[in-house]
Amino acid sequence: MRGQVSTVPQTFRKHIGALGTTLLFTFLGVALGIGIVLFDYESKGMILPFSHLEGNPSDRVAWEESVIEDRMEGGKSTFSAMLMANNIRVSIFALALGMTFGVGTAIILFYNGVILGVVACDYVLAGETEFLLGWLLPHGSVEIPAIFLGGQAGMVLASALIGWGSAVPLRHRIREIRADLVALILFAALLLVWAGVVESFFSQYHEPYLPYSVKIAFGGVQLFALFFYLFAIGRQKSAERSTA
Repeated sequence: MRGQVSTVPQTFRKHIGALGTTLLFTFLGVALGIGIVLFDYESKGMILPFSHLEGNPSDRVAWEESVIEDRMEGGKSTFSAMLMANNIRVSIFALALGMTFGVGTAIILFYNGVILGVVACDYVLAGETEFLLGWLLPHGSVEIPAIFLGGQAGMVLASALIGWGSAVPLRHRIREIRADLVALILFAALLLVWAGVVESFFSQYHEPYLPYSVKIAFGGVQLFALFFYLFAIGRQKSAERSTA
């Protein structure tokens, strides 16, 4: 059982270079998103996939904070299932598009980065940073890393397909990474199931219904726990294996 728990973090760290590529394309997208808000604000509506993000952030915050009843009553489960299906589909696409030698994976990561950059910059400049963190951090602290895991898996697949001068036949390279891809994408899917639950039952509630400080603390604890799991668990076992 202990070995199974450490499989994902060991696999994650084994392909840390692919994660670096994933983060590079994502943050390039974030940078473009920030540039759009700063220099071409009127075009943000053409970028964002949801209409409620197109207006003035302060107007949206004022409306959200004026709702004191449970506006998600009766619809939490349906909304949660929709979020899970959509986000898992994005992660699977990020992996599957590794078949395009990483080009499709890079495009998905870049576009998601653009959206994140536009939304974050828009709300920060409007003085709504606390709302932004309270809204995104509870589910985003696991949802965004899960997308990164899907992108990482896609880049691992792309690297195996390209070969980078390796004399090992393609079928052997694919066989070597098959279990790693499964581990990464299954863990990403598990995270996204949890993120869907949190977003539907927790993230959608704002002050005065639910204090931002509680939501931010919740997201921060989740993020720390995930980082600890991915970067710390299984290290001793890996060291013992390398010295054996």
